[in-house]
Amino acid sequence: MAEEVEGGYQRPASASRMRAFAKFLEDNPDSVVPPVLLSSRGKWVFEASSPGSRSGALLLKGRAAIIDGQHRLGGYVHLYERINSDRKIPFIVLEGLDLEQEKTEFTVVNNSQKGVPRALTAYLDASEEAQIAWQLNEDPDSPFKGRITRTARKKEHLFALHSVAKQIKELFKMGALQDLDMEEKIEYAERFFQTVSEAFPGEWEDIEKLDQEGLKGTKSFDYKMLELTGLIAWTVVGKSIFHRCYTDGAGMNWDRVAQLVERAGAVDWRKNGLYEGRTGSAGARVIVEDMERQMGPEDAEEM
Repeated sequence: MAEEVEGGYQRPASASRMRAFAKFLEDNPDSVVPPVLLSSRGKWVFEASSPGSRSGALLLKGRAAIIDGQHRLGGYVHLYERINSDRKIPFIVLEGLDLEQEKTEFTVVNNSQKGVPRALTAYLDASEEAQIAWQLNEDPDSPFKGRITRTARKKEHLFALHSVAKQIKELFKMGALQDLDMEEKIEYAERFFQTVSEAFPGEWEDIEKLDQEGLKGTKSFDYKMLELTGLIAWTVVGKSIFHRCYTDGAGMNWDRVAQLVERAGAVDWRKNGLYEGRTGSAGARVIVEDMERQMGPEDAEEM
């Protein structure tokens, strides 16, 4: 498989997407993968086994062009190079297309496909962060039990899986916390958000509105804490809290975590309050600045 950029009509291939697909293949050896779409460019020729027969063999005299499926093929190659695992690759070959016709086929395929929800993609990608995020949805002891979705968001859901996975990565971004095993990260994430819920029970009560008839899910919330803006803010500040409270050998000082959570969270979480209209990552940055001021500098805390 070779990439030719000059005169091409596709975006350059992404090595990370190829590696992600290779991991999916390795973890799901019996999965059904859609066929890749190729253009023979006169280099792949069908030879019938007998005159008029629909069966026969392909004679390969050179490389075909990939119209759709470059990352899937790259994943197959990566899997073979890494662990010497070869897989059968389903494909469809189109004959007699010139370059403009290939471009048309490429455009039709990519514009008419219905994209897979990003939350489901995150689940299928099975990154460590996605697995931790999904466990927060599955574990009966998690404060987010049943509130995270890997498909379309419904009234009872707080977050899409990919959004939580992104913030889980943020939460464990500093120092030795990055090297914790996945089970420890699940335990720490659950306990951190449980600590937040216990420190701010009034704000956390918004979650009960997800199950009430006549209300419109998160649109009925009084506070930002359980919106995505709040999740972003808490994971960014939580990263700093964890960094202050964790030591190798001793682990996490949860009493100290609780103290810092109470201090950091003492901001105006009302939707119509100080941060009204502040949403998403940009809005969370403003809240984070105030939370960090409330928490105070680390040096002062150590004195």
